[in-house]
Amino acid sequence: MGIYQSGTNYYRYAAADSMPGKESKAINGILSAGAIASIIGPVLATFFGTATSIEYEGSYYVVSVLAACAVIVLLVLPKIQSPTPSHMRDKAIASTTPNYPALLTRPRFVLGATISFVASFVMVLVMSGAPIVLESTFSQNAQTRMVAMQLHMVGMYLPTLFAIFIFHKKNSEMAQALTGLIVGMLGTVVALAASASYAVTLDLLLIGISWSLCYAAGSALLTKSYAESERSWARGVGELAPVLGQVLGSVLAGVLLAAGWKTVFVTVLAMIVCALIAMAGYRNKIKS
Repeated sequence: MGIYQSGTNYYRYAAADSMPGKESKAINGILSAGAIASIIGPVLATFFGTATSIEYEGSYYVVSVLAACAVIVLLVLPKIQSPTPSHMRDKAIASTTPNYPALLTRPRFVLGATISFVASFVMVLVMSGAPIVLESTFSQNAQTRMVAMQLHMVGMYLPTLFAIFIFHKKNSEMAQALTGLIVGMLGTVVALAASASYAVTLDLLLIGISWSLCYAAGSALLTKSYAESERSWARGVGELAPVLGQVLGSVLAGVLLAAGWKTVFVTVLAMIVCALIAMAGYRNKIKS
């Protein structure tokens, strides 16, 4: 499943490549499909989880069927002709030597990677830690925790439906990322100030929205940071940012929880502030 999911992460890049100049709109459009999945997915998992004698076995069967359906869709998609002839494009790619130091100094790449990393780190950290906080600190039952996670999933994908129309202008990635970071900060401040289960649930929702906006904006910035001939290697480097964010968020969730549940949210707040500082520092360089 992990390998399969890593492949699906590149769908957004394929969409961005097909709409030059409208990368943000394309990526938001792809991610908006997750709004449907965030509602239907938990229902299917719950319904089929007890369909066989082995608990949760049915859920994996459903995932396999859905993956097969995705393969069928990919097979029947029409081929898009690139404006650059394939032999010329392949020659340009072959003649391009990976220049990693130069890539890491480009403002759009650095900022896109930073936003993607912070968004993924914060999202996974809260998604991993908040349910435990709801259970151990606020004594919430499984049903309440499930609703909280569903709200988080809806928050992760539903906003992109509106972002397509709100952030449709050229070079709107900065505004979209800033909105996402402010939303995430607001939810985290509420969770720290209120110290109640409803505040943690609200933070799950708002962090989901924050991830949605920042992940799409960061991805769009990354796609604009390299030439077509550099995609084969630069794209993989850029994709390391959200992946590392997810890994660190998952690994550190338990460590931070052991230090106290508020430590999780203080860490989230600190990471968001770091991203805002990075945006302020690179704002003029991105515009130029």
